[in-house]
Amino acid sequence: MPSLLTRRPETKSFSIEDLLDRVRRGEVRIPDFQRPLRWTAEDVRDLIDSVYRGYPIGTLLFWRREAPASSVSFGPVRIDAPSTSQGLWAVDGQQRVTALAGVLLHPAYGDEVARDDFHLYFDLETEELLPPSRNAVPPPHWLPMNEVLDSESLLNWLNRYPDREAHPEHIRAAIRLGKAIREYQVPAYVVDTTDEKVLRIIFKRLNTAGRPLTDEEVFNALYVGSRSLSLESVTQGMGELGFGAIPESLLLRAVLAVRGLDFTRGYQQQLNQDDDFTETVRRTERAMRDAIVFLKRDAFIPHLKLLPSPENSLVLLTRFFQLHPEPSPRSRELLSRWFWRHVVFGGWVLKPSEALEVVAAMRSDEERSIQAMLAQVASPLIPWWLEPGLPVIPNPDVAQPPLVLRVILLSLQPRHLLTGAVLEPGELLDSEAGGFLDILPVESAPEWAVRSGTLQRGFQLVAPFNFLFHPSLPGTSVLALLSQRSLPDSESLASQGLTPAMLEYLWRGEPMDFLRQRRAHLEPMVRQFIEARTRWEDSDRPSLQSMIIDDGDD
Repeated sequence: MPSLLTRRPETKSFSIEDLLDRVRRGEVRIPDFQRPLRWTAEDVRDLIDSVYRGYPIGTLLFWRREAPASSVSFGPVRIDAPSTSQGLWAVDGQQRVTALAGVLLHPAYGDEVARDDFHLYFDLETEELLPPSRNAVPPPHWLPMNEVLDSESLLNWLNRYPDREAHPEHIRAAIRLGKAIREYQVPAYVVDTTDEKVLRIIFKRLNTAGRPLTDEEVFNALYVGSRSLSLESVTQGMGELGFGAIPESLLLRAVLAVRGLDFTRGYQQQLNQDDDFTETVRRTERAMRDAIVFLKRDAFIPHLKLLPSPENSLVLLTRFFQLHPEPSPRSRELLSRWFWRHVVFGGWVLKPSEALEVVAAMRSDEERSIQAMLAQVASPLIPWWLEPGLPVIPNPDVAQPPLVLRVILLSLQPRHLLTGAVLEPGELLDSEAGGFLDILPVESAPEWAVRSGTLQRGFQLVAPFNFLFHPSLPGTSVLALLSQRSLPDSESLASQGLTPAMLEYLWRGEPMDFLRQRRAHLEPMVRQFIEARTRWEDSDRPSLQSMIIDDGDD
């Protein structure tokens, strides 16, 4: 059990001038259990900018105890610290103290010194903090930040400033900067204890308690600022479409795509602080709704859980429907082909460069956009779904029935095997009470499927057909239900892709033959479905209307 603090922490404020004076005297130290430096040059710049503008930078926590003589480093700053009985060990705030010391106490600037993350200049014209220009001498009106903390050093720099007569406003800006930096007050707690374990506990709780903000929450706060139009509220509103819960992270990717940004990487490096995405979020919501309606009605994808790689497929469709909210019937047909060709060709697994090529193909002209998108999906060398000698599901994954099989089974309008009630895909996929259930147990390779190499290869061919779409059966299993002699009605069986002849094999204890029969029953449906959805052999011509040349254009 951790011990109590005998003295309450002292609360005080340090001016930055006072804090860094303590750093120079060697009073401020870093405990051994502190994490290594993680801040980037941008983090350092933002901290100094916050100080200049008077923004809060958080509270520091110091542990006051004896500190031996030592060499102490704060970024590029090296301090030969003497021993002291009043050492201030930075339990929380190492990164901030290092950034302040590294910038304001930097030992040297200039071309002869290797530049680092702590080199910053203050542009006296724009009043912005800037890193040094690559291979270029800083302009005269760029004030080095290591001249700012000490008022005498700052005045000496201003006396040497060649434009002081022509630009007195530069002098005023430099003086304001120095005053703002030196007098800024940093709140702090100072803890007195001899028990290092207590400090370790405090450090852990400060750095692990609570939940850090997600990228989506930060985006809402910085670039939308409206609870009624946050990423969360938009995704909740789209629940009425019955397509499943859209993750906020997925919507954020779509927002970037609609804005014309690179949705394959984070937004932080792509946005400016004054960007406003309120209208972009509105347009994204409308376009994503249109994309979902297209997926359900035209592409026969009833739920997000059946959508392959939504981080690519749904995002790109959203971008398309933002550009073309009301495509023609012919365009919708070709767009469905494009979607399913991606499914068959690569499962919608795209490299970032490939995804961005699709974005580039989407133009203001609807017909040309679709033609360019179709041209990006090559036709397979062998259309295996049309070849009777080839398996209709190449390289099957035993643990996961292929998407085509799932969609086909749902197209049969599966019924409950006990009640005969038609199952609603959205409701069942949204719940945790069922879904795609194994008929035969395959948690591990079943004994009857691995008795020989030949038998194992045979199982791999039929395993993708080993599932039903059904609610869970409390107290029993799908196999136990189908093994009963009292058969469900023929309509319910047919809706699950089953026949009485198949079940005879289960009753006789021949599960492999049962799966072979089910494969023989469903494979023709798979072949027909793939051919109908991809239409690689058909013409992909645009609509006839688009090919009509107006006489006025001659």
